[in-house]
Amino acid sequence: MAAVKSAAQWKDFYARERASLGDVGLTQRLERAPPVELRLGEALVFPHTMLSTTGHLTAAVARAVVRSGADEVLALGVLHGAREKDQKRVTRAKAGDPIARGALRRIHAGEDAVCAEEFSLDGFAALLALESARERKKPPRVVTRYPFLVGESLARLPGLDDVMRLAERMPLVATTDPMHHGAGYGTPEHARRGEREENTLIFARFSIQKQLDMLMDGKWVAFQQMANLVRSDFRDTGPVLAHALRRGTPLRGEILELHLVDYAEVLAAEHPTWVAGPLMRIAA
Repeated sequence: MAAVKSAAQWKDFYARERASLGDVGLTQRLERAPPVELRLGEALVFPHTMLSTTGHLTAAVARAVVRSGADEVLALGVLHGAREKDQKRVTRAKAGDPIARGALRRIHAGEDAVCAEEFSLDGFAALLALESARERKKPPRVVTRYPFLVGESLARLPGLDDVMRLAERMPLVATTDPMHHGAGYGTPEHARRGEREENTLIFARFSIQKQLDMLMDGKWVAFQQMANLVRSDFRDTGPVLAHALRRGTPLRGEILELHLVDYAEVLAAEHPTWVAGPLMRIAA
């Protein structure tokens, strides 16, 4: 398995990618974005894989937010292990240390110190600002929340009530890369599938749809087991997103577009090493 990058290292990597694309490259992603709408009580989910490959999917959500006319939007981000200085505490929390877990298991506001090096919403924010300027509108205020260490139950999750209140008055979006696969992510050699192999996209789509179905049915334990199996970072944002939208009406999650993004070179890992980057909608 490849060496793990810290959140700060990924933040720098993606910042350099955006700089390399420039406004011209980012605008091209907006122009290629598939048409989607965002309504109150529904949610759109975008990837945080490389904008050079899946930026048009993130752009689709940014454009939908701008065209919704909303003054603010609630964005659920993935917290990739907090800051480098927090790593020992995160490791203890994941191992079950009650003090560390009690301090970190919550829905963090974007202003919290532990979120300072997080990157998962950076591409979305950049595209949102650019699309607002293109349409000559004031950029919506992005209210960021980062669920962390949610686990198999939402019971006593600090910050959940806050998200529920926010979701009642503003559109809701979230990010996830719901599958990490291959040599760079520790998939056993016999189970590795190349991103260009026949049926790999079908395999990925099935695995992601299964996550969505479990979330919509409130099967938190089964969902977490599936998330661990396919190395999905939907493990924290997914349950919070589904809970925030569930208002007595059955929900369905659907994959609108899906790409498998090669990360072998980025991670200096053997092929295959890829990440699933989807555009998804959750609605009644």
